[in-house]
Amino acid sequence: MMHDLARRLLIAGATVWLAACASTGHYQPATVSGQVISPVALPAATTAVQIRLLDVSRDGAPARLLAEQTLERPARFPAPFSLIYDRQAVKSDGHYQLEVEIFVDGQLRLQSPHAAPVDLSAAHPVAAIEVKMLGVK
Repeated sequence: MMHDLARRLLIAGATVWLAACASTGHYQPATVSGQVISPVALPAATTAVQIRLLDVSRDGAPARLLAEQTLERPARFPAPFSLIYDRQAVKSDGHYQLEVEIFVDGQLRLQSPHAAPVDLSAAHPVAAIEVKMLGVK
């Protein structure tokens, strides 16, 4: 009987703890969409486009990945993308940017010349971002 009571107390405590953890931070999905523009024609069958949304707010620290999408064999360029990130991970005074890389036959062929800044603090996240590509040497 004592063992049964201890087990029930343990389960009740775990339930309360899990409920407290779940209520402190609800995932709030938000989207940033745009298109990747390539200056050259690419073979769709062997092309992959990788888009990353990064938090670069901390000076001297590595960027923190907020969202990532890989477009396998995009049908056309400009290639549309849509990244879903957690709105709670975004701070109003933070700095965020997009980075893009294009791989052909598994080899990096093109990348964004500069990371594209993104304003995620707006009430309505950025609707469209165009990232122009430069060749990799």
